[in-house]
Amino acid sequence: MLEELETFLTVAECRNFTKAAQKRNLSQPTVSVQIKKLEDYFGTYLIERTARHKSIALTAAGKILLQSAKTICGEMEYAKAAIGDLQGKIEGTLRIGASQTIGEYFLPEYLGRFSRSYNKLEPEIIIANTQQIVKLLLEGSIDVALVEGEITASGIKAEAFYSDRLVVITPVGTSGSLRWITREEGSASRSQWEAFIKNNNIMLKQKPVIFNTNFAVKEAVKNNLGCALISEHIARQAESSGEVQIAPNYPSGMRNFYCLTADGRQERRAVTIFKEDLKMNFTQNEVKQNKNEIESAKSKF
Repeated sequence: MLEELETFLTVAECRNFTKAAQKRNLSQPTVSVQIKKLEDYFGTYLIERTARHKSIALTAAGKILLQSAKTICGEMEYAKAAIGDLQGKIEGTLRIGASQTIGEYFLPEYLGRFSRSYNKLEPEIIIANTQQIVKLLLEGSIDVALVEGEITASGIKAEAFYSDRLVVITPVGTSGSLRWITREEGSASRSQWEAFIKNNNIMLKQKPVIFNTNFAVKEAVKNNLGCALISEHIARQAESSGEVQIAPNYPSGMRNFYCLTADGRQERRAVTIFKEDLKMNFTQNEVKQNKNEIESAKSKF
């Protein structure tokens, strides 16, 4: 039954039998048979089929099963990995969810180094906004989550691993009042921007322009659409390549990056190792960054 549920999840994700078969490395008739087995088991249709199965939609029963199947398959994946831990194996899939700033700009470089040390672990990454990542963690769809900003949701254990400075960026060569560009509702970056505006008594003359990725926010500033509050890490990279400038007339802000796990759930050894390595890596980077800032300040005198 587990194989059938995994196939059902793939069909629901791909919305197409042929694509699901390719992704599962199965023949299309096999996929159809597995879905039929599930429908026979539950005594109802789970999928609404269109002409030639080119696209599908879930029935009401299929939508119910979708949530349960995610939990069941996630728990089985966790159990397999946890049993491997008991046997002293640091291998298998490590499911990591990351909010967009971390996932796009911090995680790739870190995972490159981490994977060299633990080459039998297979990271599986999901990048979404903070609200979505927390939901996936609570559902058991991921093992660990990395997000910006404090999380107050129940059932979550949060450990800070990095302090990130926020700065305002503007188009190169501009000054004065500009329209704000920010992220969508549900993202930590949006909440932090709202707090920044309120705490610094900044009056909004126009509604902000909304984008759903940090890259789009940065590109919008680069193309003279307005200004934005963004991670200094991203801002420094963009400024050094001449895309934007960091505005000196705005205060900077601070936020923590947090590593989240499900509270009350036995932690896999692989997750513990990942958390310890993550904190050590970012602590070393923070010390190095502070040292560079001190040296830079000294050179100005």
